[in-house]
Amino acid sequence: MLFDGALDRIASAKGAMERGDTGVQGALLGKAITIIDNMRASLDHQQGGELAGKLADLYDYMERRLLEAGTKADPEILDEVSGLLREVKSGWDQIPESFRR
Repeated sequence: MLFDGALDRIASAKGAMERGDTGVQGALLGKAITIIDNMRASLDHQQGGELAGKLADLYDYMERRLLEAGTKADPEILDEVSGLLREVKSGWDQIPESFRR
């Protein structure tokens, strides 16, 4: 699932950040941003209405924060974004499978 992929990349980027491996950190944050961007692009604004718009704004915020985390080498920002992703994932996981399409 995309949520897990983004969370894994962010966790790995945090490890790279703590080791001072900026190349790996940047690559992993780039992958996490791409995953979140794909999540935003897959939103159905016709069917999702206001909720889809709010999720799009949240995903955009997460992407900007990940860019900032990489620039500032700030692991607390990574924790913030991971927490937001977990909250959205928790809500998603409560939706019956038949409604997720």
